[in-house]
Amino acid sequence: MKLYQHRSYVIALENAPILDGMYIDHREDGHSFRTYGNLLFIGGGDHKTGKHGGSYAELRKLAKQAYPHATEKYHWATQDCMTLDKIPYIGRHRTGTENLFVATGFNKWGMTGAMVAAELLTDLIVTGQSDLAELYNPGRSMLSRQLFINIGSAAKGLLSFGGPRCTHMGCKLRWNAAEKSWDCTCHGSRFDNKGHVINNPAKKGKRL
Repeated sequence: MKLYQHRSYVIALENAPILDGMYIDHREDGHSFRTYGNLLFIGGGDHKTGKHGGSYAELRKLAKQAYPHATEKYHWATQDCMTLDKIPYIGRHRTGTENLFVATGFNKWGMTGAMVAAELLTDLIVTGQSDLAELYNPGRSMLSRQLFINIGSAAKGLLSFGGPRCTHMGCKLRWNAAEKSWDCTCHGSRFDNKGHVINNPAKKGKRL
């Protein structure tokens, strides 16, 4: 399986319009809007973990322009597992592990992907087969343009000079000012400002 990690950001606004439904831009760098109670959630500012992106600043700029009388009540970010072909990995982990199943790489569509995973894995466990098994097969080929882009990015992170390095494979860490963390430019591990592991695949912390 080939995965890369992606950061997504959300701000929650008070005194903003209450929307009926959820709305999302079709563009890769677009925004999403949905309501929870009396709060309007705006999502976006995404970027590959360890890279620079719009983050909270982008969302706050949009909120100021579109909803000048609104007040930010909360904000948060998440780390998403992304597959190279945008289709989740759901099924048997690999040949030879008949009773080991995996469901990951939902590409920021966790609630929808989880329902698909529940149905597919139930079929595999109960009947041993599913019409969807081939499409979501975790062992499918990942030869794609994105794979070579990621390989190039990882090589750059390994060969870059200076700065702290990740305890996973030694890639360069980059400071994430929006979340006050050190993020790996290769595989998405994250460390707090004292070097404690926040996100895997790194298992050991480090002095920073």
